[in-house]
Amino acid sequence: MIDGFSKHDWLTALQCPTQAWLSLQGGESPSESDLFRMQQGQEVGELAKTLFPGGVVASGDDWRQHQDESACFFEARFESDGFVARADILVRLLDGWHVVEVKSSFADTKSIDELVDDLAYTVMVAEKSVTVTRASLLLLSRDYQYGDPPTSLFEERDVSEGAFSRAAAFRQSEEQVRNALSDCGPPAARLKSACRQCAWFAAECLGRDVEHSVLELPNLHQSKLEALASRSVVSLSDLPENFALTDTQARVRDAVLTRRPVVSKKSLREALESVEWPCHYLDFETVATVLPLFPGLRCHEQVLTQYSVHHRETFDRECTHDEFLAENKRECQWELAQSLIRALGTSGSVVVYSHFEKQRLRGLADRFHDARPALAALEDRLVDLLPIVRGNVYHPAFRGSYSIKSVLPVLVPDLSYEDLDISGGDTAITRFARLVRGEIPDDRVAETRASLLAYCKRDTEAMVRLHEALWAMVASDGE
Repeated sequence: MIDGFSKHDWLTALQCPTQAWLSLQGGESPSESDLFRMQQGQEVGELAKTLFPGGVVASGDDWRQHQDESACFFEARFESDGFVARADILVRLLDGWHVVEVKSSFADTKSIDELVDDLAYTVMVAEKSVTVTRASLLLLSRDYQYGDPPTSLFEERDVSEGAFSRAAAFRQSEEQVRNALSDCGPPAARLKSACRQCAWFAAECLGRDVEHSVLELPNLHQSKLEALASRSVVSLSDLPENFALTDTQARVRDAVLTRRPVVSKKSLREALESVEWPCHYLDFETVATVLPLFPGLRCHEQVLTQYSVHHRETFDRECTHDEFLAENKRECQWELAQSLIRALGTSGSVVVYSHFEKQRLRGLADRFHDARPALAALEDRLVDLLPIVRGNVYHPAFRGSYSIKSVLPVLVPDLSYEDLDISGGDTAITRFARLVRGEIPDDRVAETRASLLAYCKRDTEAMVRLHEALWAMVASDGE
């Protein structure tokens, strides 16, 4: 039985009541990466408590009976008209209470509307029980480095005006949201951008029984999506004939309607002919945690941890392979950079899939000035397969996504990640972070490192096979 509606329920309902209702009926269990993110949030919350000596953890619902015993409470629970909230930190003031919400975002974040909404919900519920006169966000400082005291970790932003304003607006929607969440059936759904990330869209909502939805059109502007929603158009097959599309969107539509892949062979050939042999297929993996893992690092700082490179002289030659995985106990980006420079040599294209590798090469160059010329030379040799695919190839089974996890099963169906212990980037990040934090048992460290290497190696193997598949498309008619 639901013990009151939570902040998550409320905020989801504001975005999409249908999604909120369906989520209340049950859903997937959190992944390993989800649990690790939650763990990091809890750790930040515990450090925040150290800034309020004398604070007391609120126990259950009866803490208000003892509110005169302390000037500060942690995780104080409030309930009002079916909605439940917990204040991360509640501080007594002369004229009422100060509600503080702890977040893992940076204090200088420009757009904090979502964070203010989080806080405003707590204020809305708490104000039914106590007088709230101030509302703040406790956020992370960009200046904090590994080993600094918790007093250097946080910066407070007083957002009372915005939080009180949003809380007042929320109250106007309170009955509507409560009724939507309490109903015996889901509220009527309306197509919107959020549907793209919704786990319920295809199985339980508007996308059910729709083979290809208009959400598969890449970069569909919000105004156009709203125009389609107003006409109840969900399926691509129902797209109006006079609906304006970009060339890329038209390629998607044509592939879906004809049930055949669309390939621009001439321009695809030209793009592939820009590749210089030997080819070096490169993939990086990184780690980024809320609290820094190594000396000299800051919160959320992205650190390169490994690479995989497959080398190939020509299509008819076998590949060779190089790889690097950082140690668990220290930051190894300098060693990684030196190893990479040696592995990639000075000739041939460095093939990647997405701009991520370019960004990371520039990050290394900014950090290690002595290696800047060599790293810049590597960047000059990059060839990105992602824009080549996006600009020239579309298969209905891509379902609107050009990520390698979407493209590979279609163009190279005999190669997948399903046989791997680690089959996604988020899991790789989590496992490496847990290695560094000492959370992997000693008898599983070698196994975990082997799994990390296997995952990164599969990424570059995927690029090798994808390159082959793309070349086969332009060579198939003998041109």
